[in-house]
Amino acid sequence: MKRTITIDGKEITFKASAKTPLLYRQLIGSDLFTDMNRVQEDQSNALEVFGNLAYVMAKQADPSVGDIDEWFDQFGMFSIYTALPQLTDLWGVEMTSTSVPKKKANKRKGS
Repeated sequence: MKRTITIDGKEITFKASAKTPLLYRQLIGSDLFTDMNRVQEDQSNALEVFGNLAYVMAKQADPSVGDIDEWFDQFGMFSIYTALPQLTDLWGVEMTSTSVPKKKANKRKGS
């Protein structure tokens, strides 16, 4: 799924898919799910994790995006973080599942 968001007057396209966690590991050198769990436990590194995720999603949408430092330098102080609610929504859309948990599936079979 793609979404274009205006940040500092620039149209930035972000993409989230099943490939996002793999790219996060390749580009950031850390596990996205571990980082997200850490954010839930301790908010002190939330801006860094969400900033990294924003970069990865922008790079996924447009492979010509430069390195992370160049990408962040195009924005004013903290302006990228104003887009976080939209980015987490985009990521949340990709995190939804249509599969039935095993426990429920077994109940249906036994009914």
